[in-house]
Amino acid sequence: MPKFDDRQIYNNALGAAGENQQVNPGYALPRQNVRRVNAKKRTKTSNIVAILFMVAAVALLYVGNVIAVNNLAKEVNDLNARHSQVISTNEVIKAEINRKASLERISLMAQEKLSMTNPKEAPVWFEVDQEKVNEIQEQVRQ
Repeated sequence: MPKFDDRQIYNNALGAAGENQQVNPGYALPRQNVRRVNAKKRTKTSNIVAILFMVAAVALLYVGNVIAVNNLAKEVNDLNARHSQVISTNEVIKAEINRKASLERISLMAQEKLSMTNPKEAPVWFEVDQEKVNEIQEQVRQ
């Protein structure tokens, strides 16, 4: 059977506490405050899967947003090009309207197609007698 001084009841400490054990064989050494090194906590697989799923969802949303922005930018560029084309067409039409509405062209067509000419003398103004107008209106009514 081992002797008390060969046993180490709580720890390996020798020294003053070890001397007490030798003198008094039933003496138990108090536990010293020893910091325990925490074992590394393992992450759950479900947490890793959830994080990967969230990262994939964020990446998918980002890529979808980039694609949508690119499509909108393309549409804006197409609309700007169409707007420029419409503006240039409007300018061509305005120039054609101005050309066709010019006084020289209209007077030339009136002379050629309708045989209209400018008067050589000023128009003469004449006055209508109001009594004559009333007589004609009465004759029309009857």
